[in-house]
Amino acid sequence: MAKANTFKVAILGAGSIAHSHAKCFQSLPDVEVLAVAEINEERRSQFAERYGIEKSAADYRELLKMDELDAVVICLPNYLHAPAAIEAMRAGKHVLTEKPMAANGAAAAEMVKVQKETGKTLMVTMQGHYSAITRQAKKYARENLGEIYYGKCAYLRRSGIPGWGSWFTRKEMAGGGPCADIGVHVLEQCLYLMDFPKPVSVTASTYSKFGPYGLGKGGWGYPEPDGYFDVEDIASAFIRLENGATVIMEASWAMHWPDRRYVEVLGTRGGIIIDRDLKVYTTAGSSPVDLTITAGNGDGTTAMAKHFIECCRTGQKPETAPEYGLMINKIFDAVYESAANGGKQVAIRWED
Repeated sequence: MAKANTFKVAILGAGSIAHSHAKCFQSLPDVEVLAVAEINEERRSQFAERYGIEKSAADYRELLKMDELDAVVICLPNYLHAPAAIEAMRAGKHVLTEKPMAANGAAAAEMVKVQKETGKTLMVTMQGHYSAITRQAKKYARENLGEIYYGKCAYLRRSGIPGWGSWFTRKEMAGGGPCADIGVHVLEQCLYLMDFPKPVSVTASTYSKFGPYGLGKGGWGYPEPDGYFDVEDIASAFIRLENGATVIMEASWAMHWPDRRYVEVLGTRGGIIIDRDLKVYTTAGSSPVDLTITAGNGDGTTAMAKHFIECCRTGQKPETAPEYGLMINKIFDAVYESAANGGKQVAIRWED
């Protein structure tokens, strides 16, 4: 029997990422995964049975009527993040939503507006942000790098298109391809290390050389052979920030190049790279010094779940707050606008 102060969570969507959230929340003390919503009956039934979840529904709106429910974890397709989050907050529930925060900046802005109106916690999942290596990198950057003026980040897959033909590869539903799907992780880490300067403009290119021909498929998601692919295989962007700093971002699902994921930032007193390890490049006197810092093996997803519950209970602002999710969505809007216009520089609009 659950304790009186048990924090009750429902998971909206039972796709691949939902399993990670279910495991993490069930591992926490005084937390109960109370219900799951999933439109696919077989997937919903299997998910509920696997995690011992008693209550389920095809329509997530049914779960929002549950008075005992404290929060929802949104694991739905990107275009449903905003409507589900807005309905949940207006129903009095806290919200943890999968990345990207929304399919576009306008939807993300509406989420921020409703969060302010309701006062409910709204947090974006960014597992890399809460990992031990990112935490150590942030501590080192804050204490040792000086003025951070340049960043580079990339999340590159050689053959990793998720769920070909499904919502993942449909721009109307996903908002974009690898830029929105996996580039979001490293871009958030990079901007976090730089203290989130406001982005002001973007120049970008995107390419679709594999997905339209059914090539470069990965093992993630649920393919739909009768579906289609109208997003990018790879995106490259040059982002200018308000404080004069710049960031280069690359994201790929398919290309003739090895898989790689990294975040680099340069400061006036040193530079760091998050790759497999945390590497530091600095000087001692006039001599170059290279260091490798051990960051431990902390689980970012579990740390993220703990932080979410703490924010819900205390009212503190989440580290991966909706304002930062909106910032990233606006960058992605500008990436796709620039790419569609031959790489023309696009100013990021903040008035809406």
